[in-house]
Amino acid sequence: MIVPPKLDHFVEAAYPPEALEQALSARVEIEMVVGVDGKVSDLRVKAPAGHGFDEAALAAAQQLTFQPATRNGVAVAARITLPYVFEWKAPEPPPVEEEAPPAPARLEGQVLDSEAGAPLADVEVIVSDGANTARRVVTDAEGRFAIPELAAGQYNVSLSKSQWIKQDSDEALVAGEATTVVYRLQPAPDPEAFRAVARVAPPPREVTRRTIGKEELTRIPGTRGDALRTVEILPGVARPPSGAGALIVRGSSPTDTQVFLDGIPVPLLYHFGGLTSFINGRLLESVDFYPGNFSVRYGRRRGGIVEAKLADPPRDQLHGVADLSLIDGSLLLQGPITDNWEFAAGVRRSWLDVVLAGALDSADIDTLAAPVYYDYQVETTYRPNDKNKLRLIVYGSRDSFQLLFTRPSDTDASLRGQFDLQSQFHHVHASWQSKLSDRVDQDVDVAVGTYDVSFGVGEAFDFSLSGAEVYLRSEWRARLTDRVRLIAGIDLNVLPGKVNYKGPRIGQSEGNPQQNSGQGTPSNGEPTTQRDSFTGVLPAVYLESDLDLSPFRVVLGTRVDYFSAVKAFSFDPRLTMIYNLDDKTRLKGGIGQFTQPPEFQESSPVFGNKDLKPTRTIHIGVGIDRDITEGFRVGVEGFTKFLYDRIIGTEFGEAPYFTNGGQGRVYGLEVSAKIDPRGRFFGYLSYTLSRSEREDRKEGYNVFDYDQPHILTVSGTYRLGRGWEAGALFRLTSGNPDTPVIGAIYNKDTDIYTPVYGRVNSIRKPLFHKLDVRIEKQWKFDAWKLALYLDVQNAYNSVNSENIVYDFEYRTSQQIRGLPIIPNLGLRGEF
Repeated sequence: MIVPPKLDHFVEAAYPPEALEQALSARVEIEMVVGVDGKVSDLRVKAPAGHGFDEAALAAAQQLTFQPATRNGVAVAARITLPYVFEWKAPEPPPVEEEAPPAPARLEGQVLDSEAGAPLADVEVIVSDGANTARRVVTDAEGRFAIPELAAGQYNVSLSKSQWIKQDSDEALVAGEATTVVYRLQPAPDPEAFRAVARVAPPPREVTRRTIGKEELTRIPGTRGDALRTVEILPGVARPPSGAGALIVRGSSPTDTQVFLDGIPVPLLYHFGGLTSFINGRLLESVDFYPGNFSVRYGRRRGGIVEAKLADPPRDQLHGVADLSLIDGSLLLQGPITDNWEFAAGVRRSWLDVVLAGALDSADIDTLAAPVYYDYQVETTYRPNDKNKLRLIVYGSRDSFQLLFTRPSDTDASLRGQFDLQSQFHHVHASWQSKLSDRVDQDVDVAVGTYDVSFGVGEAFDFSLSGAEVYLRSEWRARLTDRVRLIAGIDLNVLPGKVNYKGPRIGQSEGNPQQNSGQGTPSNGEPTTQRDSFTGVLPAVYLESDLDLSPFRVVLGTRVDYFSAVKAFSFDPRLTMIYNLDDKTRLKGGIGQFTQPPEFQESSPVFGNKDLKPTRTIHIGVGIDRDITEGFRVGVEGFTKFLYDRIIGTEFGEAPYFTNGGQGRVYGLEVSAKIDPRGRFFGYLSYTLSRSEREDRKEGYNVFDYDQPHILTVSGTYRLGRGWEAGALFRLTSGNPDTPVIGAIYNKDTDIYTPVYGRVNSIRKPLFHKLDVRIEKQWKFDAWKLALYLDVQNAYNSVNSENIVYDFEYRTSQQIRGLPIIPNLGLRGEF
């Protein structure tokens, strides 16, 4: 019996380097003799493979050992063949060591009162990485907080608490470490709801810009907390007749001044009677007033400019205000939606229909509906990143006033039937503010809206005006160098509308006692019924350069407008120069041209003259400002204006009814002093000495209808402590001019007396003076505040003459007094 050799020790052949580099495989058969001692000899390659495979196989085979073959149990030598197989395999990549995740960071700290060092509990701490809110916590009784499990990186930390200044800071958190911080909050000197982040105003582009900030807007006496009515206390603003609700700036007509909300013109500033403006004052950041020589950013007006600027809604938490008074009530909510998206919504309605219902119920008047007004605002602001801000605001206003006269007026037999006044407007305004680069900013505003005004008295007079409005403004501001800034913009206004009119033919408004007497106007003159439709297209471009030639600043601008109604262009150059004598004193001066198109009834082919020219006014102003101490500024300014191509009525009321045959001149001096609300007190003092005159058809100058040579206003508000605040506003002005009635002519056909007037505006109403007082008591709770206030207008019940009325034969007359003492009690809650 033969038993073949059995392998006892195997040796692996080394893979040849040459073959390994070439990724080769092979099979090598080795023939050998296994001796009786199990060792191999006589080795040879049966089928050579080359590339080092043969040598490797022989070297390994020489080290093999076997158990020898046997024949009938006796060891014998045997020849055998053994294969070596070389199979190439791709080398495995070296193992990758996985990095352990970084240990989370931790932010912890304490919030203290900066004055007393006491811990502040219930302070909300908001930690954000810039894109999303990472965490919100509230400090404990010791003012401490801790936020674990935060990723390493840069975080913004915001802290807020009612009645304390909001604080923002940047913290860099390191992985695996705890960052410990201490924040010290300061008590707010004026803890108003919805405190906004302070912004540094850009350098002025005008000779005169008077700004009323958020701290003062709702606290000035005599304004009922209305932000836009605060303009009335500033130098250069005359007092309008009671209930007129008009702005009369530096001797200009009320139609010569425009009000803007964030760059968009507003058709109506005040609700009926001038009691309240169209927007809740707590939505505003500031109100800027330009009495003249304003920037080329503004056009189509020759008087003054008022721009109300919206505040961004608060970003910390939800805030609300409910304000109820005897005159009206309002609700307002503001707060964040996400970290970069906020909203605000407000509504207001008057209670005059309830309060005055009994007062207006008499034998002569049956009240169908007393004065009623409401307004609303909805705003949302979104910031996709640090370089862009989008805002959408929807707002509107509506007034209605309706009475029924059951028997004729003593002064006008035809004045009977229904008295109806309604006005409303609604706007949608979208804006985009973007930073195109470190030196270029862009603002784009688009607004659309509607307006509707109607006024009727019995069957003798009826007027309605309605239409739409589309407004587009885009402005680019580029800082070419550290000393040169260039500003360019486009400004487009489209006004389609229609008008219906029934009554005497419309005449000029300035210097026309028949038009402005307020007595018998609807029934005097030959009645007419007219209708017209119009589409006003008013495009404009402007360019302005701001040169910093320290200590000089020079602002040079120009504006080009087109007025489609009269098919005319205007070119208005303007120049402003400012010289800083030192850090506290500056001299200023400016000159410029301002062009205004005719009113729609003046340029209408039906009501007026389509061939009219725009009116032009030259503004010249010089002044000096001086900062006495921080927050206390005084100023003196002189101004003059020359009015050209004034629109007046034709001499005998014949077609084309209006011409550019008038001119005018205004000159004056303004003195102002202002103390900012940095402590317990803030106040204003303004005095205006001026003269405003008009000339029609070169017949000699007469004073303007609203000329007031002396206007003095003193206002102050003082925080008494323990929640008490008191303020007063005193105003003393010259009476408005008036035209005397020297006789009357009886018309037998109409059975009506027509007055015969003396020299226009040759007499003046008595001096006007009144005192307004405001007192408020505030209670503060943990999460909300309650305030009770009393706003008294005409506190000492001054008897001021507003007009003169005559009997129907114009033989006897009597003074019509202005508003008596009006106390307005209100309650306000806010959180």
